[in-house]
Amino acid sequence: MKVLIADDDPASRLLLESLLIKWGYEVTVACDGDQAWRILSLPDHPRFVILDWMMPGIEGPEIVRRLRESEGSSPHYAIIITSKEKEYATVHALNSGADDFVAKPFNLCELQARVAVGFRVNQLHMALMDKMQKLEQATETISRLARTDELTGLHNRRSFNENFTLAVSSARRYNLPLSLISIDLDYFKRVNDTYGHHAGDQVLKLCASLLQEMVREDDIVARWGGEEFIILLLHTDCSSAIALAERLRDRFEHTPATLTPYPVTASFGVAQFKQECETEDTLLSRVDSALYRAKNSGRNCVVVAD
Repeated sequence: MKVLIADDDPASRLLLESLLIKWGYEVTVACDGDQAWRILSLPDHPRFVILDWMMPGIEGPEIVRRLRESEGSSPHYAIIITSKEKEYATVHALNSGADDFVAKPFNLCELQARVAVGFRVNQLHMALMDKMQKLEQATETISRLARTDELTGLHNRRSFNENFTLAVSSARRYNLPLSLISIDLDYFKRVNDTYGHHAGDQVLKLCASLLQEMVREDDIVARWGGEEFIILLLHTDCSSAIALAERLRDRFEHTPATLTPYPVTASFGVAQFKQECETEDTLLSRVDSALYRAKNSGRNCVVVAD
């Protein structure tokens, strides 16, 4: 473990350094408070500090106070060591933020024991930080999985609905255009029946990738269920949504055979949010009806809701 010693007394500094090295610590030495603060300002500085109270430049208690203000989630263990014998010395050192106080001349066994306590506390802090970081990562993973379709990596239905509710509310409040594109892969059951579900999964992942590639970053692409997808287009009117749906339809139809040996086409329904009378349910119903008409009109086409 790294330890910083800051003491302007050469004899005291040398004694502390030799003892700490003997006890198995990696020691960095500073001759005054300013040098100590420069070392503590480096990215990978020691988290265990032993500071003389009175020394040129910044004094020990002030260094501790600054550390407490800036350390964030990576705490330090600080021992103030001094020849002061006044009653308030210990109280002042601890009130400045120090974890311990040792008076000179110090008892070697006592000093070793106090340093060992600091080492254990620091190890506990590091272990706690590691567990908290792992917990944050696990929480983020769980949250991401709850929002994501496992197969395609797109938003799942739950995540889409959450974004859809917010988008409709914003569109209504600020009178902004909003559109939906509903997509259904044509004759997808034939792929599963002919080539197996693994091949079907590969087609779904390819289609999801194409959709994600062709929309804007702020648009929401979700797997609606089975071979159905839905796109939430923010700040987009019907004509722009139709244009995007046609580009997507063309891209699906002309997917290179090197990417999938199975012909891939899709049917598209398009609907724009109606400010004066629309609800989330009615908008979804209208885009679903448009998709249904596209499938009944020969598939591989784009149909606009009434």
